[in-house]
Amino acid sequence: MIQKQEIRKFYKQLRNDMEREQVASLSSEICRHILESPLFQTAEYIYAYYPLGNEADIRPVAEEAWKRGKQVAFPKVFGDEMCYFEVGDFSQLVEGTFGVMEPLPVNDGGTARPVDWRRLDTLVLTPGVAFDRHGNRMGFGKGYYDRHFAERNRYIMLGVAYELQVSKELPTGEFDVALSYIVTENGIFDMK
Repeated sequence: MIQKQEIRKFYKQLRNDMEREQVASLSSEICRHILESPLFQTAEYIYAYYPLGNEADIRPVAEEAWKRGKQVAFPKVFGDEMCYFEVGDFSQLVEGTFGVMEPLPVNDGGTARPVDWRRLDTLVLTPGVAFDRHGNRMGFGKGYYDRHFAERNRYIMLGVAYELQVSKELPTGEFDVALSYIVTENGIFDMK
């Protein structure tokens, strides 16, 4: 457990030390790779995230998805669980758990609706602290993504990271969910 904490700390510091211009430039390259990929082109649903701090900024991907008539959803945390809600633009997001921008569901006075999990044509853009060349990802340690996608492994999981966040190998646990692909500023890499 201590080893994972040390790894998280190391990669978070690497990302936090990035200059704003570097974040913008590398995020732009990452978005270009996503938008040009068949993974994005053929997906009807895009499950995105709103960047926090120096996370890769994939907001242009969500904007392009909306322009193309794709369904776009963002995650919201409820206690130990995470659920995705469809939104039509960024104005439907509010600051939520951990300072992350989240959808405001209809039953909470917002306009975001829960997604239909029966859809298979879904690309999940997955953030993380560190990734490896085997499709493993390390988040902040709360397990939201792993728990949520453990029973939904038919979706295409695309880890989104800067190359500096990619390790040769990360320690994994029994409940970790492997990614299908990873995208960095250098391109998209198939982890299958």
